[in-house]
Amino acid sequence: MKKTKTAFMKYKNYMYYSLIVLLLFSTITYATISHEQAATFNFNEKVEASSLKLAGGGSDPSDTEPDQTIKSDTDEIDSSKSQEPTNTDKPKEEPEEKPQDNQNIQPEPQNQPLDKPGTTNAPDNTPKTNTNDKSQTPAGSNNKPLPEKTKPNTNPEIEIVDVADRQNRYFTTNIKNNETVTDPQYVVTVNHLNDSLIPQEMNVKLNGKQLNDFTGGITLIEGMNDIQFQVTYKQSDKKVLRVSQSYRVMLNSDDIIITTDLKDQTVIEEILTFNATAAQGEKDVKLKVFSNDQELKPLAGNAYSATLAEGKNTLKLTAQLYGKKAEQIYTVIYEKEKITILLKTDLKDQQANSAEFSFYAKATASKVDVPLKITVNDQLAKSLDGTNYSVQLINGTNTIKVVGQYEDEQLERQYTITYKDPNVNEKPQVDPDAPKLVTDLKSGSTVKGDIKTINVWPVTASGERIRGKNVQVQVNGENIPFTWDDSSKTSYKLTLQTGQNNVTIKVWDDEGRTVTETFTVTSVAPAEDGVIGQVTISLEASVLGIPYLIKPTKMDIHQGERGSYILDQLLRNNGYEYGKTGNLDSSFYLRDVSKPGMLNGLHIPDDLWEVVEQVSTTSNRDIYSPDSLSEFDFANGSGWMYSVNGDYPNYGFSDAYFLDGDVVRVRYTLHYGKDIGGHDSSGDSEANWNKEW
Repeated sequence: MKKTKTAFMKYKNYMYYSLIVLLLFSTITYATISHEQAATFNFNEKVEASSLKLAGGGSDPSDTEPDQTIKSDTDEIDSSKSQEPTNTDKPKEEPEEKPQDNQNIQPEPQNQPLDKPGTTNAPDNTPKTNTNDKSQTPAGSNNKPLPEKTKPNTNPEIEIVDVADRQNRYFTTNIKNNETVTDPQYVVTVNHLNDSLIPQEMNVKLNGKQLNDFTGGITLIEGMNDIQFQVTYKQSDKKVLRVSQSYRVMLNSDDIIITTDLKDQTVIEEILTFNATAAQGEKDVKLKVFSNDQELKPLAGNAYSATLAEGKNTLKLTAQLYGKKAEQIYTVIYEKEKITILLKTDLKDQQANSAEFSFYAKATASKVDVPLKITVNDQLAKSLDGTNYSVQLINGTNTIKVVGQYEDEQLERQYTITYKDPNVNEKPQVDPDAPKLVTDLKSGSTVKGDIKTINVWPVTASGERIRGKNVQVQVNGENIPFTWDDSSKTSYKLTLQTGQNNVTIKVWDDEGRTVTETFTVTSVAPAEDGVIGQVTISLEASVLGIPYLIKPTKMDIHQGERGSYILDQLLRNNGYEYGKTGNLDSSFYLRDVSKPGMLNGLHIPDDLWEVVEQVSTTSNRDIYSPDSLSEFDFANGSGWMYSVNGDYPNYGFSDAYFLDGDVVRVRYTLHYGKDIGGHDSSGDSEANWNKEW
């Protein structure tokens, strides 16, 4: 027994140290083979309204993702979450536990800080909830500086994308980088942009600490907060894509913070709308908004509207509470947009091949249609649809003017369209002995209705009258007989077709020398009621000292209506009776008119009566009826005549067809029209007297 005790004492120290070595080896072996499970994360495509959950859950490998992960830069910040295999050769060093100093965090690359500290562009994080729960830095966190570069990706099946400094094409959030908020409760939404990528997992970190139960809400700490989102996607080729993006948000619950989407800018709109709020912590603070020292009232909620003056405008936002004050001033320059009228047209200076010419013209200003006034040779052109036009050109040079106006802007354009009528011989007259043609027909004229009367005064080179037998008038190739022919002129009634008509007049003398001219006349169809215009007509007895028996009166003209019908209506409407020869449709001649007291105030000028007595076979100015006026009253050459636009026709009323705008004067004469300038219509060669009464 004594020996046994002696042996035990001898080997006691060896056994003690062996046990220590065995325990130490067991501890090292356990630390080598152990690992820590990653936390499980909920995943939402849009966090606030979650409908999509992580298929695999947690950090376990999914069925489609290789059991291999490439660590990003941010993974190294929190080594407790690392999924790298433990190095069995060396024991894992535990970092020294230190309280996190939030101001010393080195953030990942961020956007530039705001120009106006304490201000952000209208955040969406409006919910305010009273809470004292501030996120603190956990003990044991690693505050080592961030690596400058992401480690190389050793797994070709996993693609890592860090979009901190470039446009995120994979997902977006409502976080405004570098914004300042007053409420610690910060709500985040996430939207995925690429439908071809299937979201698998989303990790969120706040100030380096992973949020295990993230469902959309983040509790900020006072001061600076760094938020990182990492989303794992499965691509169509089964490869895995990990996208990360970082943000910085400042929480300031002590100062008054003004939040607005206003900025220094230049605008072209007179009305500027914007949003603005003020808060201190979780309390709203009354905000005053001024535009050029005029206070603005909110339209609704946090919306404001300012009417800007041209040039520089100053907008000031102020808020004050418990001795604290915040103020921001913005400069907005209003440059009134110069409105330019844009004209779209195919018009240009050009040569036309046809008298019927079509074009389009439309003007706009600020996307508003501008009405146009278009004239062709000073005649207004009309369009059925407001854009397309069809007009008639005259032989030679045609001028088209386009005029429009929008507010203060004026549009004026002018185009020259040249048209050469193949039926017109524009060669100069080379034969000095050829006849001369004079007519009251004008080429390019427009007639309302289908009838137009014309006069022709053809003479030989020596001035001798050429009568109607040596005149040929054609309308669209058909011969037209003259209505009347005398020693003064030859008259014709033209029957036109709707649209363009070609009128050719040919004159020749007894030696066979000829002259030919072609004219274009456009006929416009009457309205539905048949009215083609109005004529102004009067009944006058100025040679008796009575200017008007019926003052100038406008009368409607109907399609194909003879002048005798219009005269009949005029007299009856004014209470006159009349005598005539012929009838309203043929050989109408006005013989006399009568109405009680119509000649009251009669006084024949003495100088006129002196001439009448000298040239008349019979004359007496004292014998007459005050209630009527007839041919052969006072003298043998007296009677009724009429003029159209100053010219006395050589045919009666039943052969007259008046046009819109014609002026007709029915006048009494004492001697064959010589006293009223109408003697040429009688057909003899004697001239009018040198005075018209």
